[in-house]
Amino acid sequence: MPSPIIPKALEPGATIAFISPSARLNDELPAVMARATDVLSNRGYQVRTFFNKDTGIQSSINNRLSELRAAFSDATISAIICTIGGPSFTELLPALIADTELHAIIRANPKIVVGFSDITGLHWFLHALTGLRTFYGPGAIPELGEANSADDESTPLAFCVKHLFRAIASPEPLGEIARSPTYAPKLTAFATNPDSLEPPELSKAHPWTWLRPGKAQGRLFGGCLTVVARLNGISPIVPQWRGRIVFLETAMGDDEFSGNPLGRVRAALADLIAQGVFEEAAGLVVGRPFGYDSKEAQDSYAGVITGLLCEGRLAEKKFPILFNVDIGHTTPLVTLPYDALAVLDSEKDLFSVLESGVA
Repeated sequence: MPSPIIPKALEPGATIAFISPSARLNDELPAVMARATDVLSNRGYQVRTFFNKDTGIQSSINNRLSELRAAFSDATISAIICTIGGPSFTELLPALIADTELHAIIRANPKIVVGFSDITGLHWFLHALTGLRTFYGPGAIPELGEANSADDESTPLAFCVKHLFRAIASPEPLGEIARSPTYAPKLTAFATNPDSLEPPELSKAHPWTWLRPGKAQGRLFGGCLTVVARLNGISPIVPQWRGRIVFLETAMGDDEFSGNPLGRVRAALADLIAQGVFEEAAGLVVGRPFGYDSKEAQDSYAGVITGLLCEGRLAEKKFPILFNVDIGHTTPLVTLPYDALAVLDSEKDLFSVLESGVA
């Protein structure tokens, strides 16, 4: 494992790159990309987008690899934000794992890297083969491109932007993880109508729930649950799980309304248990699951976690489990730094990051 590298805090006027290493929606949602660009440029940052039109599967793989290499190789770029997740980042991993020249380039010129969902694979690759600390946080689509004002504190966009820059632009310890008082139970309207300017509908947020009490300290690592279950079989990028505070969250289901099916959640969690992830874990943080909005749905989702981790052969484990945190596929979301030291304390109802994400 390479020595840890902490990227430099984002400075005023720095250049931020948008890349799309999984889903390729830039040309389908140009207005969304323009709004995301404006959010950053209105704060004084320069924005560059790396995107070439794909003509097939291999064309897409080659384009994504070349865009990644170009963004990481450009010394004028300070941060990289992925536009969205998707289904296909693992197509890039064989080439990225073998590209030792790129590993050296990244270590010599480390950058802030932000994304979630399928971008879990990029985070794992960078941690394992370069040592770079990265950030599980919002993308251009849909978070930064939301049809709303980033200056209106009541909007999910403002929450996302505030906590993104708190994580990547301040050298102070991140501190207590914020909780949004509201959330959007449905996808943003432009997910089905690209021209829509309708803001997301908001509901009162579900409170944090301690599925198992306790106190723990450890370094954060994780990602999107179903992606983590797949990546944990790719040995060159698998982390050391001992002593970790693991964070997991789930994507939406097979349409824009439903959550990830409970059977799929259960199977992925069982995969991680069988792989030994929780044998010596320090704690677990679970994101608010998209599509599980009623009390009954929340209870059924939580029941899978407690049924697998708090009963049976793992019942003797005492690590705390916190549920309903604003991470991943929920609107809005906070930004978490990978490999940063964090603490969980159910008595104080506390989830806090003790370090700065940046240098």
